[in-house]
Amino acid sequence: MSDVERQVTEGSDLLSHFELGVAALDRGDAEGAAHAFAAAVAAATPSDDRLLAERAAYGAAEALLRLERDDEAAEYLAIAANSADRDLRFLALRRRAVEEVRRGDLAAALATYQEAEGIAPDRSASAEIASRIGWLTKETGGSTLRARAAFRRARGVSASAWVPRALLAVTIALSVITKLDPALAELFALIKIAPDGADYLTGSPWRLVTAAFVHGGIDPGWQSWAFHLGFNAIALDIAAQLVHRLYGAKRLVGWYLLGVAGASLASAIWLPYGYSVGASGGVFALFGIAVGAEWAHRPLVERGMREALRRVGGLLLLNIVLGLSVGFVGGGIDNSAHIGGLVTGLVFGLFVRPTRAEAMRRRWSAVVTSWRGGDLLLSLVLLIVVVVGYLNWTTLATLRLMLPI
Repeated sequence: MSDVERQVTEGSDLLSHFELGVAALDRGDAEGAAHAFAAAVAAATPSDDRLLAERAAYGAAEALLRLERDDEAAEYLAIAANSADRDLRFLALRRRAVEEVRRGDLAAALATYQEAEGIAPDRSASAEIASRIGWLTKETGGSTLRARAAFRRARGVSASAWVPRALLAVTIALSVITKLDPALAELFALIKIAPDGADYLTGSPWRLVTAAFVHGGIDPGWQSWAFHLGFNAIALDIAAQLVHRLYGAKRLVGWYLLGVAGASLASAIWLPYGYSVGASGGVFALFGIAVGAEWAHRPLVERGMREALRRVGGLLLLNIVLGLSVGFVGGGIDNSAHIGGLVTGLVFGLFVRPTRAEAMRRRWSAVVTSWRGGDLLLSLVLLIVVVVGYLNWTTLATLRLMLPI
């Protein structure tokens, strides 16, 4: 009986077996490491740290692969590859793909690498995986366009890099159209309760979102329209690029639209009379996402982006203070929409770790970050809040008007 086997029989808990496995692997004792890590997995109980057991499974797989016991290793890799921890899951998937390539099962390796790319912890790891996807796509006779797209990702060119500018282009195009067609602008604007007492918002839920594509007013002069759109376009371009670099295109678009709706709902409840227009509520939501991610997760990003993230918080505070200094809606500044959008964005930034940048720390241990699809659950919860708020917005607005502010 080896020293490791003897020590394993003397211990009985997950942690002691895990530490024995780490020590054995460090000194090159693959046999001892495999035995200790396997014992750690077997000794894990429901009350133990699940992640530690999954790391032990990965250690067992690594040791068994060194011993060329591939079938046994595959069982432990499967445990690690289904871990709730993204980093461990990525390592296990990458290791499994390497073995699939070695066995000549290129189609399986391609599928595994594609799964791993979606959870890569940082840009360098993502580029490494994308390069292998490009090679395997060519080797398996896949689409040349897909292979080229993978190689572009390997060079750091995201396949969805066009999305932030497309969002900006759509905003500008629709703003131009609504400027030329006041009737469409009136249909899109966030008209709540008109001066004559007519309720425009109830029964017109699209206004919560389409208001972001109207600028300057329903029939503004060219100067006010251009100033309003120009300021929001610059801010939207910056904010969208930040969020895209942190979370990707799908979350950027989905969270932006939800942020616009949240901002519009806050405006309707706080200022139920008149109308509001503009993309600034959604812009504040995007900046809120960036600020929340920076504060709670410290994403590891390049220097230029890091400087931008540091300045966003100050700019948001200055904007809100300026809005308050001219009255809550004075000077045409709808601070209620800005704050509503900001709060909506902060929720995402605080509770969802950046998916496209490695986090330096995990200050928040919110349950949504540890569940698969947790960001979708959070989006659903906020969507429900917006829907319920919209269905009861007149009641909430009445209660708000009773406040002494």
